[in-house]
Amino acid sequence: MNLPATLLVVHILALFHFAGAPSMTPLFRVSPAVPRCAVWVVRNALQSPDAWKQALDRTEQLGCDRIYLQVSGRWDAFFPSAVFPPPKYRATGWGDTDPLLQALGEAHARRMEVHAWVNALLAWSAPAAPSDPAHVYFSHPDWFVLGPDGRSMRALDRQALDRAGLVGEGWFLDPGRVEVRTELRRFLLDLALRYPVDGIHLDYIRYPAGWKPADGDARVERLLALVRQDLDRVRPGLVLSAAVLPRPAEAERSFGQDWPAWLERGLVDEVVPMVYRDDVGAVLGTIEAYPASVPLSRVWVGLRVDRLSPSDCRRLVARLSEIGVPGVVLFSQNSLGESRGWRGSGRLVP
Repeated sequence: MNLPATLLVVHILALFHFAGAPSMTPLFRVSPAVPRCAVWVVRNALQSPDAWKQALDRTEQLGCDRIYLQVSGRWDAFFPSAVFPPPKYRATGWGDTDPLLQALGEAHARRMEVHAWVNALLAWSAPAAPSDPAHVYFSHPDWFVLGPDGRSMRALDRQALDRAGLVGEGWFLDPGRVEVRTELRRFLLDLALRYPVDGIHLDYIRYPAGWKPADGDARVERLLALVRQDLDRVRPGLVLSAAVLPRPAEAERSFGQDWPAWLERGLVDEVVPMVYRDDVGAVLGTIEAYPASVPLSRVWVGLRVDRLSPSDCRRLVARLSEIGVPGVVLFSQNSLGESRGWRGSGRLVP
């Protein structure tokens, strides 16, 4: 559906009408303190109260005070959404309680920020198609990214995507399409209006490698500017952040992710470059190579716990704090329970 601007305004007003005035409790805010740490918590933590408690316990044991909680992985919703369908694996054990609302209350009670983590343009990645016929994979195959030959990536199967170099990724929606921008905006507005999240965190806000059109940077930026505008209208002060590729030139050239410009123009408040390196020196080298125009005070550094030890991360927290980086983000809560050396590892921050 190609919604004109006037119809979109009507939709936003309708959201206000049905949601009512946002009577949420004030957002939790951690007092400014450096250094800090955060954890990416994958969506399966919302499947049960026990899984969520485990995620909170691990985060707390590390001394981290921020969670990026995945509420949408593949254009689905791990909360009752009027826009995206529910995931294949439903939450259990929560009774009649809204899992996300309960999770937010429990995290805030422990003095933790919760930023809602949304995979913005990645629609699907598993070899088997979604089970829900209402999923965008089936309902709008024309919304997907086109290759240089004009062929939609939706026409490719999992093996063909892997051969094209997209191992571990999947089918992306095109931010250049009005319908894609509108649907994602509807979802984010619904989320921001109904839940007292401390921020919105966009992942996969980019094109897949090798599929970026000539004007791909402008298409991604247009989507981000509209999201920023929407959130500023309905939740002023809500933190908007993005997970980004760690090297600015490559991020812009190959993925349409000109994140230094996003920071400069105020399209995002913070970025989290995914510096998934195997040693301390490589991580520091990446960050220290950023141009002076990148404000490190708005950069949280993403680290993989299956590649670094707790002592490595403590060294990074200390050194990054010295150069003005407010904190690190660990990927992921699941890996904390699986990676050797991380169980019972103690605090990462003083």
